[in-house]
Amino acid sequence: MDLKSTSFIVLSGGASSRFGSDKSKALIQGRSLISRILESIPDEIDVIIVGPDPGIQSHAYRCIQESPQGGGPVAGFKAGIEICQSDIVALVATDMPFAVKHILNLINVMDSDSVMYIDDEGFRAPLAAVYRVEAVRNAFNILGNIEGRSMKEFISHLDIVEIAMNADVAHSMRDIDTPADLEIAIAFADELMDNPPL
Repeated sequence: MDLKSTSFIVLSGGASSRFGSDKSKALIQGRSLISRILESIPDEIDVIIVGPDPGIQSHAYRCIQESPQGGGPVAGFKAGIEICQSDIVALVATDMPFAVKHILNLINVMDSDSVMYIDDEGFRAPLAAVYRVEAVRNAFNILGNIEGRSMKEFISHLDIVEIAMNADVAHSMRDIDTPADLEIAIAFADELMDNPPL
């Protein structure tokens, strides 16, 4: 795993309309979602946060705002890619605070445009995946205008290796869209603390 040639883009600019407040600042065991993500990323990886500066002093990162602001994950990914200086980039949404370790594992099998997990129902996880930067830039050129475009449409222009989710990955990939989801995530974090991985 060559971490020095890898960047991490953290998408933190969403509207959080279903959650009712800024999800990135929601707390699990006293730590915000974005803090948990930053703590999970190895220090040698360049981190780009797309969205407002969270003002976290303990971790190095760069910030950029998507255009238009609140324009969705495709706009956020494009903004991050514009200042990305690595060959490989990992992508994570700020509402997936347990996903980083599994995303890092994908770097080891990176031999295509992208590597991402797929669940039992055939749904891919493009917001917790690894991409080749050159291929992403080519895909944006093909896509053209990004307004109203979905991640599903964007990744259709990439050659993707799919990795089946096991139960551990599936639990860790759960995103937080509502306050009820946050309660489930808190319980999951408590379970991890009580039963740490060997």
